[in-house]
Amino acid sequence: MRRVAVAACLAVLVSVASAQVPRLRVDLGCQPTEASLVFLCTVDVADPAGKAVEGVEVTLSADMPSMPMAHNVRPVKAEPVAGRPGRYQARITLEMTGEWAVRLRFDAPRPDVVVRKLDFQKDKVSPAATR
Repeated sequence: MRRVAVAACLAVLVSVASAQVPRLRVDLGCQPTEASLVFLCTVDVADPAGKAVEGVEVTLSADMPSMPMAHNVRPVKAEPVAGRPGRYQARITLEMTGEWAVRLRFDAPRPDVVVRKLDFQKDKVSPAATR
């Protein structure tokens, strides 16, 4: 019983501490490449004041919301772009065009997950329509 109480107290402390840490600003843009269904995704990361954040470890993956668990993309680690602080890129290969939820999992500088819904088409990528 005591272990449960201690674990509950620690969970509350961790959630309060994490709630006080401001989240990073994350911008995601993807564009088609010459290869079919391969898209170059660019992630720009800044602190709350707008300063570029270096040393970020971010992994991109994607799922098709209209077909949960049927179509998903293997996680790909984004690499820093030389000469562009706070900018990271990764190529993702989709199984088909349409609306995809791109999941960005941050391991550094602190753990976080950001999800952006995008409409991937053969010749362009745009934000998915809100419903």
